[in-house]
Amino acid sequence: MRRWRAVTAGLTGIVLGAGLAIGGATSASAAPAGHWGAFTLSGSSKDYTGTMTLPGFPDTTFTSNSRQSTVISGASTWQGPSTGPGGAYGSSRGNTYINQRPNADSPNAAAASTTTYTFDGATPGNGSWSFVLGDIDADQATISATVQGGAPATAAQLGYQSSYNSCSAVSAGGWSCPADPGGVAAGQDVPTWDAATRTLTGNAAANDTSGATAWFTPTVPLATLTITYQQRSGFPVYQTWFANRTAAITGTATLDGTPIPGATVTVTAPRGTQYTTTTGADGTYSFPELPVIGGYTVDITPPPNADGTASKTTSLNTTPGGADQVVDFAFDSPDNTVSVIGTVTDEAGNPASNVPVTIGTIDTTTNSDGVFTGSGLPAGTAVPVTIADGEPTAITTGAVDAPPAEPDPIVAPPAVIATVTGVVSLDGTPVAAGRVVELLDGTTVVGSTTTDANGRYTFATAAGTYTVRTTVPTPGATGDTENTGVVATAGSSVESDLAFATPAAPAVITTDQPGTVTDTNGDPVAGVDVVATPTDPDAGAPVRTTTGTDGTFDLTGLAPTTEYTVEVDVDGADPQTITTPENGSAAPLAITVPAAVVTPTPTPTPSASAPAGGSGTAPVSSNGGSNTGGALAYTGADLTPGLIAAGVLVLLGAGLLTFRAVRNRRRTSHLQD
Repeated sequence: MRRWRAVTAGLTGIVLGAGLAIGGATSASAAPAGHWGAFTLSGSSKDYTGTMTLPGFPDTTFTSNSRQSTVISGASTWQGPSTGPGGAYGSSRGNTYINQRPNADSPNAAAASTTTYTFDGATPGNGSWSFVLGDIDADQATISATVQGGAPATAAQLGYQSSYNSCSAVSAGGWSCPADPGGVAAGQDVPTWDAATRTLTGNAAANDTSGATAWFTPTVPLATLTITYQQRSGFPVYQTWFANRTAAITGTATLDGTPIPGATVTVTAPRGTQYTTTTGADGTYSFPELPVIGGYTVDITPPPNADGTASKTTSLNTTPGGADQVVDFAFDSPDNTVSVIGTVTDEAGNPASNVPVTIGTIDTTTNSDGVFTGSGLPAGTAVPVTIADGEPTAITTGAVDAPPAEPDPIVAPPAVIATVTGVVSLDGTPVAAGRVVELLDGTTVVGSTTTDANGRYTFATAAGTYTVRTTVPTPGATGDTENTGVVATAGSSVESDLAFATPAAPAVITTDQPGTVTDTNGDPVAGVDVVATPTDPDAGAPVRTTTGTDGTFDLTGLAPTTEYTVEVDVDGADPQTITTPENGSAAPLAITVPAAVVTPTPTPTPSASAPAGGSGTAPVSSNGGSNTGGALAYTGADLTPGLIAAGVLVLLGAGLLTFRAVRNRRRTSHLQD
């Protein structure tokens, strides 16, 4: 690795020296940016498709026959800043990664899952990107890849960097991991890389631990990458991240010190990948997110007859970590001559791109902003400018060493203008204003514009056959990013829409676990909480339910083939461990809990009888003698209700007598009046 770094540094110095010798590349102060890939996922168990998106990285799609694949947010598990990839690209916290399982839980190779990433164009080489495999413990992952041309990549070209543990116990800024099986402290496990078989294998005991990770930085451009994932014990899952570093190439194009708008700039990477843009009204351009590699070539369409260099080289890998670069293009008129910068529009004021223009004797075409340029013209002279085969318009050039003449816009004859227009949409709704759309003549960008508030773009151009292209409006969206063979006819308009659709959400396969809770007396237990918690926290959140009146429950929405602990909220109830089936419903679970202890209600004690000495006839004893002074014998009748009733009657009677006496007294008093 040290030798490779030394060689890379030497090559980088050579490339940078060449770029500086041309005079176009100067180091900028901004540092490159690290990025983590964003995943999308579609399909269902054993038949998944998806995308992985990174700035400055080829469009990436993948297929997988994993039994279960899930895109995870990165909020609970991540690569911290103290890990190898975290140091290279920044922490992955909050960035998505993908969790995947084998095709079946068996140590046989036939039960492994295969996930293949296909890159739309070769990936950058020179160590500017990495992939990371995490949670390799009770499992193993075999890695294969193909290079440009289809040949298999060697183990050395896969660029294994190191194995480590991402838990915060050993990696500052990492995620908080639980202890490993057997009470082993978290953060102790790392996988083992075997270059001969290109296999990453978990710990020898095949224990399900936390944080065991390895990372790879391919040294050559790859066309495909395949992970073959196999279970060794239990129900394992593994994680995949992608990351890269990007930097910027920026600059300004001028003619005699005046900005050139609409000029096409192309950057070509050493692997052949091309990036294009156009200069703005101020003559500036920017490629903000290019892979941090060396050997870039930057080209611009030069003004006709101007002096200056239209092709320069530079490197973004000039220092450890890379650096942004500035590549300016300054063109000048030949001695004792002048230049002109003009504009052609259609009748509606739209820039007319790719339209033939003749400036005196100079033949050229308008660029993406409808701008035409020319140099080597005589100073202070009326020069005819002809648009296509129309009538010439005279313009007057300026003085030597003065800025280029900038005449008023020239309106092209309607008969020579062809219009290419269309709407960019997502799920049938126009995209927001500002999405870039390009018009290509072959492989050359001849027009660049943006969508309006209705998602519409418009190009005024010369007759011809074109390609219209844009980028997906949202990661993973489906639809063609370019329409080829668009025939534009002079004097008419052709419609070329670019319609996209949001990727379908993956079908979520879940299972359920029914069961019954009874007590040790065999009676159903109603209204108690039942919760299933996955052993692996990445397998999902706990699932809860409550038993019905008959003690039954059904835990729905459980992940398939996943280990859960099922607990009942009753004192003394033992938790049970289950493994859900691949699909459908599991066999009912019978859970027995201790019966509730019922405290009996004490029997009331009879009240004591009246004391001796009361009036009444004493009962006769069994021996015929009288028994005076003792308690009355119990006869089997309860006297209390009768006594209460008698008391109530006496009170009512007394009340009636009192009422009658009062009434008679009132009546007597009345008669006396």
